[in-house]
Amino acid sequence: MRVLVLLLGALLAVPAVARAQTTDTRNRALIVLDASKSMNEDAGNGGSRLDAAKQAFDQLVRRLPEGAPIGLRVYGSKVAEVSREQACKDTELTIPVGPLDKGRMTSSVHALQGKGRTPIGASLLATPDDLGSAEGRRSVVLVSDGGDNCAPPDPCKAAEQVAKRGVDLSISVVGLQVNERVRKQLECIAHAGGGTYVDVQDAGKLGEELAAALARAFRSYEPAGTKVQGAPDEQAPPPDLGPGQFLDTLMPGDERWYAVDVPAGKRLFASVTAIPSKTAAGQASLNTELVDPKGRSLDNFGQVMYGKAAGEAGRERSYGFRSGFAGTAEAPAGRYRLHVKIGDDGMDPQPIPLELGVQLLGPGQAPALVRTAGALATPTAAPRKATATPAPASPEDSGTSWAVVLIVAVAGLVLGLVIATVFGRRG
Repeated sequence: MRVLVLLLGALLAVPAVARAQTTDTRNRALIVLDASKSMNEDAGNGGSRLDAAKQAFDQLVRRLPEGAPIGLRVYGSKVAEVSREQACKDTELTIPVGPLDKGRMTSSVHALQGKGRTPIGASLLATPDDLGSAEGRRSVVLVSDGGDNCAPPDPCKAAEQVAKRGVDLSISVVGLQVNERVRKQLECIAHAGGGTYVDVQDAGKLGEELAAALARAFRSYEPAGTKVQGAPDEQAPPPDLGPGQFLDTLMPGDERWYAVDVPAGKRLFASVTAIPSKTAAGQASLNTELVDPKGRSLDNFGQVMYGKAAGEAGRERSYGFRSGFAGTAEAPAGRYRLHVKIGDDGMDPQPIPLELGVQLLGPGQAPALVRTAGALATPTAAPRKATATPAPASPEDSGTSWAVVLIVAVAGLVLGLVIATVFGRRG
C-alpha cells in the first residue's frame, strides 16, 4: 500500500531493490465487505458509511494493476425484514477470486445497498473455499462497522478455524467507526486469524487503510531493505531511521529499540514484521510498542508466531503503527521510538529476520504502494525529556542487505499494517 516514498537511499544498490519489488502472482486476496443495515448510518462526512466504502473502493481499484488476483465477498446486502435465520445466511461471493476486472469491481460495490444483518462468522468460514488451496499466500481483509449479530458461529472461533487451514492464510480487519464493544470483537478476529487490526474513525481515511491492509497480500517473498541493528535496551542510543525499509535480525528473547524523528506537520506510518525460519519448531511472540517524544506508549501489540511444529496457524507476524500529525499536545513533534521484543516461548534458537517500514506523510498524502530500502537519518536536536528518553544517536552510514525476510505492514497491517507494497516489494 503506498505512495511517495522519500528515496533517501538513492546511492544504495538499486538493481537489488528492483528485483525485490516483484509481484508474487501466486498470492490471492479476498475482501469481505459489510453491507448490513448499519452501513446506512451517517459517516460524519456528508454521506453514509456505505458511501465511504464505495469511495474507498474507487481509490483502491484505481491503484491496483489490472489482473491482480482478488475477489469480493459481501454480507448483509440482499435481504431485509426477514427472519433471523434467513438474514444470517445473507453472505455471498460477489466476485470470485481471479484477475481483477476494475469495472466489475467498481460497479458491484456501487450497486450495494445496506439491508440486513452482520453474519461475520459465517462469512469467514466460507473464505478458505473462496480463496482455494493453491500455492501462495492467501489473505482475507474484513471491513466492518459492526460486530457479528448472527452467532453461532462465533466470529473469533471462525477466524481461528480459518487460520488453521494453512500457514499462509491470514485475516486482517478494518473497523469503520466502531464502538469499544465491537472493536474488541474485531480485534479478536484479527488476532485469531493471524492478521492485524486497524481502527478507522475518519471515513475519508478508509481507502488508505484498506490499501494498507492489503499490502501484504501480493508481496513477493523476495527481501529488500537496509541492514540496521537496533539498540539492545531502552538506555542505549538507538539507530535513527529515515523513510524506507530496514532489516534487523533477532534471536528468541532479544529486544530492540529504534528511533524516528517526526517533524511538525508529518504523520508517522511504521510497520514491524517478524518471520521465524520455516525450519524452526515451537513458538515465540512478537511484542511491539510505539513511544512518543514524551515517553507515552501510544500503541502496543503482542501476538504469537509459530514455527514448523505449529505451522498450521501461520508463521510470520506483522503490526502497523500510525501517529497523529505531529505538532500538537497529543502528537508532539520529535523523536518517536519503536520497541520490539521477541518473546522466548520455546521456539528453536534460530535467527528471526525483522522487517521495519517507515514513512512520514504530510496532509493529503497516502501510504505508498512501494517502499524502497531506507537510509539512516541524522536526528534533529531535541530537548531531553524529564523521563529517561535515549539521547539522539549519531548518524551512521547506510548499508544494503537482502536477508531472508517476508511481509509487511498495515497492516500492518498490516498489516499492518502499513506502509508497504500491494503489488510489489513491500516498502
